[in-house]
Amino acid sequence: MLGGRSERVVQQVLVATVAELAKSGYRAFRMDAVSAAAGVNKTTIYRRWPSKALLVAAAVGWMRRFVHDVPLPDTGSLERDLAEAFRRKVSFKDRVEGQAWARLLAEKHDPEVNAVIDDAVKERSDAWYAMVTRAVARGELPVGTDPRLLLGMIGAVVEAWNASSSGRLKAALLAAAVRTVVAGARSGSLIRSSGGRGILRALPRTTPDAPGLNRHRRKRLARSVKNRK
Repeated sequence: MLGGRSERVVQQVLVATVAELAKSGYRAFRMDAVSAAAGVNKTTIYRRWPSKALLVAAAVGWMRRFVHDVPLPDTGSLERDLAEAFRRKVSFKDRVEGQAWARLLAEKHDPEVNAVIDDAVKERSDAWYAMVTRAVARGELPVGTDPRLLLGMIGAVVEAWNASSSGRLKAALLAAAVRTVVAGARSGSLIRSSGGRGILRALPRTTPDAPGLNRHRRKRLARSVKNRK
């Protein structure tokens, strides 16, 4: 157990590490900058964390406390859960911890970075997916609905808004995005095909605009026009 000055030093170093990650990312991460910001000799840092990877891993573990302390919502309504979860996600990105996490995710193709953040990414992904699987269990969504597709579609709207607007994500837009995607999922459009990974099940042929009907109708129309000539 840490206590007194040792605990304060660890706290100062981890705070400085997160700030340096937010500024520079992993590849350009500088121990000198952490040492200066924390007011701690570099030798002291290396004594406890002998490498950059170990120090960043410690900072990631420290940031994961925010996940444990504030679990994702479970209100009994998928739309309310998703709206609140994405609102928190946007707010988190405004914090230095969120910016540091975003920089690490941007470099996750680096094996060293992936090794540091992989467990945390899986843990958080599982928590997000659980919102969708709970909704399936409650009967809000059909069995087989793909959590990744549903969350990815809402996330794309949120990211597009943030990229195109200097203002904060509007609650009304977020609610509309959630409502629209969830409504589509209720129709069965986000159910994975049993025939292969990553392939959506064909939509029910209930409207003239269904993709399957369009293809066949175009073929019949083409044959009809050809026969009339």
